Amino acid sequence: EEEASPLLSALDDLESRVVTALNEFKSHPGTATAAGGAKQSIHQELASILRPVVEVSAHTGPSTARALASSYPQNYTIEMCVDEIYTRINSELILPVILESAQSDTIPAKRSASLALFHTLHSEWCKPGSYLDGSTAAPSLAGPYGPGISPG
Repeated sequence: EEEASPLLSALDDLESRVVTALNEFKSHPGTATAAGGAKQSIHQELASILRPVVEVSAHTGPSTARALASSYPQNYTIEMCVDEIYTRINSELILPVILESAQSDTIPAKRSASLALFHTLHSEWCKPGSYLDGSTAAPSLAGPYGPGISPG
C-alpha cells in the first residue's frame, strides 16, 4: 500500500478544519445563541465561528508550507507548497464559500460576517509569516515568498 504524500495529508487536514468551521457558519441560525455561556452579540458569535478559517488561511497554511518544504526538501519547494496550499484552501474553498455567502445568504448578519471576513483575511495575511508579510527582515518570519508588501 502506497503512503499518502505529506503534502496531500497536510492539505486534507487543513481542508477538514476549514470545512468544519464553514459548515458550522453555514448552518448557524443567524441569531445569537447561548453557546459558550457568555452573552455575545451575533456578530461576535459569527466572527468566533469563522476564526478557525482565518487561522488556517493566514497562519497554519503558510507555516505548514514552510514546514513541508524544510522537512522534505527532496520532494517540495516552498513555492510549490505555498501554491498548493493557497490554491486548495483559499482559492478553491474559503474564498468561494465566503463570497457566495456574502452575496446570497438570506440572513443579514451572516452576509455581514462574510463581508467582514475579507477584511480580516487581508489584515491577517499582512502579519508576519503570512502571504503578504512585508514587516520583518528576519527570514524565519518572512512570508512564504520572502518579504512582501511593506505597510504604509
